[in-house]
Amino acid sequence: MSTRWWGAVVMSTRSWGAVVAGVLLGASFFDFRLFALAWVGAALLLGVLAGEIPLRAFFLGFVAGMAGLSLAFAWLVYALQVFGGFSFGIAVVISLAPIAWMAIQLGVCGALLAWLGPLPLSLAAPLIFTGIEFLFPSLFPWRLAHSQYRVPVLLQSGDLAGPFLLTFAMVWTGACAVQVRALILRGGPQRSRAVVLHTLPPLLLVGGLVAYGLWRMPVIEAARQRAPVLRVGVVQGNVGVSRKGRQASFTRNMQDYRDLSASIAPTSDVLIWPETVFQRHIPTTMRALDRGYHPFPDSPLPLIFGGLGVARNMTPRRIFNSAFLVDASGQIRGRYDKRVLVPFGEYMPLGDRFPRLRTISPATGNFRPGTGPLVLPLDDGARFGALICYEDVIPDLARAAVRAGANVLLNLTNDAWYGDTAQPHQHQALAIWRAVETRRDFVRVTNTGLTSVIAASGSILTTFPTFVPHAEATEVRLLASVTPYTRYGDVFGWTVVGLLALAVGRRWRRGPGLPCKPHGPV
Repeated sequence: MSTRWWGAVVMSTRSWGAVVAGVLLGASFFDFRLFALAWVGAALLLGVLAGEIPLRAFFLGFVAGMAGLSLAFAWLVYALQVFGGFSFGIAVVISLAPIAWMAIQLGVCGALLAWLGPLPLSLAAPLIFTGIEFLFPSLFPWRLAHSQYRVPVLLQSGDLAGPFLLTFAMVWTGACAVQVRALILRGGPQRSRAVVLHTLPPLLLVGGLVAYGLWRMPVIEAARQRAPVLRVGVVQGNVGVSRKGRQASFTRNMQDYRDLSASIAPTSDVLIWPETVFQRHIPTTMRALDRGYHPFPDSPLPLIFGGLGVARNMTPRRIFNSAFLVDASGQIRGRYDKRVLVPFGEYMPLGDRFPRLRTISPATGNFRPGTGPLVLPLDDGARFGALICYEDVIPDLARAAVRAGANVLLNLTNDAWYGDTAQPHQHQALAIWRAVETRRDFVRVTNTGLTSVIAASGSILTTFPTFVPHAEATEVRLLASVTPYTRYGDVFGWTVVGLLALAVGRRWRRGPGLPCKPHGPV
């Protein structure tokens, strides 16, 4: 049997192994009840990469990424059709671009792991995967730790390090499992000692995360019980995409929201409606809403609703995706304009420079990013840290809102664009970390689901059924403490990057060329 033939067989086997590893990772994001598969998939991928040269390791990582991300983000095709107005064929082609881009992240991890070689205690893999995860500019900022959102006890280190410490622990556990397997197969008199040496550190870290979670969750709940109470009336109207955008249905849409709101107003302190629920443009210079501009003119309570702000005094006029806070008299007490817009949905990249690009997606909006205040204040002391749409997956915005004085987080979202797919669940899986990171109760109000109220511990207090109209009054607590992650940010992430840079520097001084022979286990 020739060496070339055997190499092809091995490469084929590893390629299929990479596909399986990617599918396991993707499955844990496609259905979060399969969270354990993320641990298995990470270990399997590291086993596939072990002993490879950098170019092959890049290919295997990329293959795993394409397999897993195509499963996890299959909703992109549907979203591009509905949100961007693309045909099915163009939507498939466009969806491959962000999936391939995100898959490059795993390819880079594999290549760097093969080039760097093993480090003591199998630390190469967790340093590389966590460091690249932290630095890589992904359109949809998924982290391996997000797959564990149904296990709140594992999320509690978020108030120290965001999701990156849990990612580190998951990859380190997988790397040590690969190393231990290699040690067992190799045998030798020192095998038992080496197995313990590689097994103990990651187990201690995972055990530490669990212990921290078991201690922290009741502490946070006790703080919640001592904090002031706010009764929020949350309204999910379940207005479909076509009906929402049809002008003839505007009056009916508003009436549905008013009726739902009236049913919970007696037990609420404030009513909250989702993103862009009100379709009439509201001038940014307006200080009070008359009946023509008020979505619920007879509201007995303050109302927070998503709408469209327009700056008519600017040329060209600017349209904003906004959250308005109006009191019971109709006075506008606050407005937040969305800062981070969705490309191909809310704006066309390079559309101002090349207007013809808009013709390929006529449904794409022309919104402008906002720069205004982050906090919407109520008279009773509640200060909402406002986030719109997928801004709740961006840690910096939530941290900035809390530093600006927010004592409860609020997200207005319309995930109807994604239909009955995994996207709303993925959106919530990422957003739930904002509650833990800042230790703020978090109200997520959506048009069709998943509408939910999340405690500062990451536990879900209330979830509405999806794709049905529903209104409910629920309690949140107004918390004031400031977490280390809120105050200092990604110290852990930058520490990992610094350690990785030192390891890369040492490897580079040994010789900048890529190694001719593959390294051993990770």
